Amino acid sequence: MSFKVGELIMNRVTVCAFFLFSTLFLVSAQQADLQPIAMVKLNKNEPITLAQLKARVEAYQKELGKQMSVEERKSVLDTLINERLVVQAAEKEGMRITDSDVNQSFNQILSQQVGRNITEAEFSRMVKEQYNMSLDEFMRNQNGMSLAEYKKFLRSQIIAQRYVAAKKRDEIQNIKAPDDISIRSYYDLNKQRFFQPDMVKLFLVVAKKGDNSSSAEKLVTNIRKELQDKPAATSEIQIRSQKENSGFQAGDLYVNKNESAAVQLGISMQALLNIFTMEKNSVSDVNETPENFQCFIVQEKYPAKILEIGDVVQPGTTITVYEYIKQNMIAQAQSEAVSNALMEIIQELKTPENYQIMKTGAALDKALSW
Repeated sequence: MSFKVGELIMNRVTVCAFFLFSTLFLVSAQQADLQPIAMVKLNKNEPITLAQLKARVEAYQKELGKQMSVEERKSVLDTLINERLVVQAAEKEGMRITDSDVNQSFNQILSQQVGRNITEAEFSRMVKEQYNMSLDEFMRNQNGMSLAEYKKFLRSQIIAQRYVAAKKRDEIQNIKAPDDISIRSYYDLNKQRFFQPDMVKLFLVVAKKGDNSSSAEKLVTNIRKELQDKPAATSEIQIRSQKENSGFQAGDLYVNKNESAAVQLGISMQALLNIFTMEKNSVSDVNETPENFQCFIVQEKYPAKILEIGDVVQPGTTITVYEYIKQNMIAQAQSEAVSNALMEIIQELKTPENYQIMKTGAALDKALSW
């Protein structure tokens, strides 16, 4: 098959024209995303771009597991405007949130997710090991926002909470505690929720391998023998563990008989069930993990039951179901007071001179129909 020179030239022109059109279309779309769709101007002119709105919508769609309608996206835009208004009002009155405040709050969120205290750097290493992702990639995959976008969102949430707490302090603090009848009525209606699964109290001893694996193993082996000879030696062993360069850690651990407990401990469900077959004062073998050697003694076993209103919520604590319900009812009432106070502030701030939506009607619907 042969081509004429003219055909070859025309083919090249067509291909070049296609790529030029594609590039121009991409640039045009990116420029449209950077155009302000709303402007908040209470304290300064602060645009909300279509790209910023898309990022927030993507985060909500990840959480909801579905695409949002145009009307729902309008609500998200409204939320962004409200956030910026409150933040600008707070900044106008001199309120500032430091990077340290944001990072501390971020670490608390990560710790709640993991179930133990953890730093951003530690969580980042964990994500890399488990998912082969950077923390930024992980955040985008989880909630549709980059790490920087999420921290910016977190900053606005912190400053809004502090601003509302400062402006409406009396309304929030003067919440009446629930009366005895309300607390007992709540318990009667929700009794089945206060279920304590089978639980065991362990005294756990852990020695990190470090540079001397055999030394760590010998240390745990000796402590295991000490526990076998004298089960009541746990207090003395715990005191020794707190001394500098003790080489090991020791303390009480309450374990539920469920899958989440097995995951948190990093053991199989069968291994967890085996723990529950052990008798009180039984001592485990010395177990080796990639990082450490450990052993434990079974101190107490608690059968599954529906907790009575006077029972402690968790063995080893002093908070009763009654006090737990009372504290939660107060917290819920305070949360509602904060929400109501926030809406009052937003209504005061949301005046035509303080913000503007750049598109209306069909033009706005079109801009939100990506």
